[in-house]
Amino acid sequence: MARALLLLTTFATLAAWAGAQGTAPPLSPADRVRLFKTNRTLVENLVNDGTELADFGEDALRRAVTCRRTTAVLAEYLSGAARDQNPDRVAELADLMGVVVRDGLVPNLDEADRTIPAESRKLRDQLAATQTGVAEDIDAVGRAIPRGKVGDSARVKAALESLAALKAKVKK
Repeated sequence: MARALLLLTTFATLAAWAGAQGTAPPLSPADRVRLFKTNRTLVENLVNDGTELADFGEDALRRAVTCRRTTAVLAEYLSGAARDQNPDRVAELADLMGVVVRDGLVPNLDEADRTIPAESRKLRDQLAATQTGVAEDIDAVGRAIPRGKVGDSARVKAALESLAALKAKVKK
């Protein structure tokens, strides 16, 4: 009986504490404008690349090249977030870059590798350049993360480890 009462009291206390936390205050109009300006070009690039991907149909190499361009854009924005000492944005962009590499690049690179004939040197060279470019983008992200507030963030570390694991899948 005492255990049940202690459990109920603990639960009620934690529930009351969590309820007292409330929701985060809404962003000010100035913050909304700043975030919109920061994200506008990134969103435009992502939408344009996504639309382009849909146009390529069965051409895995062209889809991979477009995904690689997306990773380069994300790497650039990620580096900017690192310079701004914003670990949450760095982790968010690194996670997004990981999704593009995992779900876009790796399957398309694998398909292109299977379907491009060995005697097609030009396409094979383009495939190799795309693989190298993605690996360089991932390396650049790792170099852009400074020690301290950003580099010591658990979320950033986990996102970078995930990207490093994906790099091995890209560069075989």
